Amino acid sequence: MMDDTASPLVSLIVRSSARASLQAALDSIGLQDYPQLEVIVVAASGRDHPALADRIGEHPLRLVQSDVRLSRPQAANAGLDAARGDWITFLDDDDLLLSGHVAGLVAAQRNAHGARLIYTLALGRFADGHTESWGRPYALSELYERNFIHLSTALFARSLVADGCRFDEAFEIMQDWDFFLQCAQRTPFHFEPRQTFEWRVDLGSSGTGVGGNKNAERFARFRDAIYAKWSGPRQALAARVKQLVEDASAGLRIGDFAGAEARCTEALAASPGDPLALNALALVYRSTGRLAEAEHAQAYAVAVRPNNPALLFNLAEIHRARGDLARARACLQRALVLAPDFASAQTMLAALDADRG
Repeated sequence: MMDDTASPLVSLIVRSSARASLQAALDSIGLQDYPQLEVIVVAASGRDHPALADRIGEHPLRLVQSDVRLSRPQAANAGLDAARGDWITFLDDDDLLLSGHVAGLVAAQRNAHGARLIYTLALGRFADGHTESWGRPYALSELYERNFIHLSTALFARSLVADGCRFDEAFEIMQDWDFFLQCAQRTPFHFEPRQTFEWRVDLGSSGTGVGGNKNAERFARFRDAIYAKWSGPRQALAARVKQLVEDASAGLRIGDFAGAEARCTEALAASPGDPLALNALALVYRSTGRLAEAEHAQAYAVAVRPNNPALLFNLAEIHRARGDLARARACLQRALVLAPDFASAQTMLAALDADRG
C-alpha cells in the first residue's frame, strides 16, 4: 500500500455501455491498491444505464449521467470534464486491470524525467484462451504510422487536457490514437515494459480487434482520416530526420564522428525513438569502438520496428562483434524469415554456422 500523502489523485474513467462485463471491470478496479483513486463511470448508453454504488472497493465512484447515447469520443470527453485527478487513465467496460496496475503507472513517474504521458504493455487475451503481448517502446515517427499504445495502459497528466488535448469527436474509432498524437506534440512519452492490463481482444465493437471485432473497411477509413489530419507534422518530421541522418552519414564517411553523433542526437531530440536515427547512432558507436552503446541503440531500433530485416542484420553484426554468436544467429534467422533472399544475412549466417562446425 502506498502512502496517501505522497500519492497524487488519479481519475480512472470507464466508458460504459451497460454491458454484462461492466461488473467484472469494476471489480478489477476495486482490487487496485493505489490509495488516491477516483472512479468515473460515464453512462455512454444513455438514460437506461443502471445506477451504481458510490464506491467500488475502497475507491469512490461517480456516475456521469447522459440523457442520450454517447459515442466513444463523446464519452471520453465527458469523463475528462468530470475528472478531478492530477493524472488520468481509462478502462473499457469489457477489459480488466491486473494487480498493481494503477500503482505501477504512478510509480513509473520516478523514471519519466518529466514526461506527462506514461504507458506500458497490454496483455491481449483471445477467445480461444491464448494471450499475446501488445505494445512497443516509444517512437514518435512510428506513432504517426500506427497506434501501439492501448488507452488503458496510459496514464497522462491533467495538464495535457488543460493544454487542449481532447478526443476528436469526428473519429468514431481510433480517437485514442489521435489523442496520443495530440499529446505527443506537447510532451515526451515514457514507456515501461510492465504488463498489468488485460485487453479482451475479441470483445467490443470498434472493428479494430480480431474475430467479431474486426472490420477492415471501417479500420482503413478511419486510419486514412488520421493520416490526413496529421500529414503535415508527419511529413515535416520525416523530412527533418531524413536530412539529419544523411548529414550524420556524410560525417561518418569523412571521419567526423563527433559531428555525426551530434546530428543523430539532434534527430532523436526531434523524433524520440526514431529507428533510422538510432540505426545511424549505432553505426557511430560501432565506428568509435563503443559496442555496448551500439548494441543498446540498435536493439531499441529493432524493438520499435521488429519486422525490418536490415535493422536485424545490423544488430546481428554488433552481436557478432561483441562475441555473442547465439544472439547474432537468432537475429539473422529472424531477418531471413522476413526476407528469405537477404544475401548478406545468408552469408553471415553461413559463416557463423561454419565457425560453429
